[in-house]
Amino acid sequence: MSVKPIFFALDGKSLKEFQEQLDVLKDHIYGVKVGLELFTSEGPSCIEQLKNDGWVVFLDLKLHDIPNTVGEAAASVSNIGADYLTLHISSGKEALSEAVDKKSKDLNLLGVSSALTSKSVDSDTSKIVKDEFQIAKDSNLEGVICPASEIANTTNLFDLIVTPGIRLENDLHGDQKNITTPKKAIELGAKYIVMGRSIKNNPSMVINELEVWINLLQHLLETT
Repeated sequence: MSVKPIFFALDGKSLKEFQEQLDVLKDHIYGVKVGLELFTSEGPSCIEQLKNDGWVVFLDLKLHDIPNTVGEAAASVSNIGADYLTLHISSGKEALSEAVDKKSKDLNLLGVSSALTSKSVDSDTSKIVKDEFQIAKDSNLEGVICPASEIANTTNLFDLIVTPGIRLENDLHGDQKNITTPKKAIELGAKYIVMGRSIKNNPSMVINELEVWINLLQHLLETT
């Protein structure tokens, strides 16, 4: 069974509440996403534990501050071993460049647009995303967190596109409006997708369902 291009979102206060899912998902998905809630609750030790267990770790802190602070924070995140880190593009090119200069080569920086998945997308938000992603590119970030609606317009700038707001077809949308299915996101050009609620509710079912469309998509790519 192939490894799926998925980050499992650990949206909670303790790693313990996700242990059952992590045991099932190990060796089946690419990595896990640690958000602000878990990181502020457990601190850097949760990153160390996940790395010791063999996980690729995406630290979703959405840094936004003055350039020196953002740069030093990126250096600190490098030291605790995270593989990916998010920064708000609206913090400015100087702050983003400072982070690029001070991080380790193993840390991938992902730019976050101020128009993300909790907002409905219209022409104004699409323009914000386009303009901010160009800033991220000019600042030499490795990739971006990209709303589903903007993937097709972003593949010319970045190969590393991570898309949140992913739901299985029968799932409720929750508090996110700009959503899509796993299959559609990968077809459009996302390299990785972020899933939380769908996996948490039934990790084994999700693995089996995703195996079917991943194999189909790989076949389509090989024959085109």
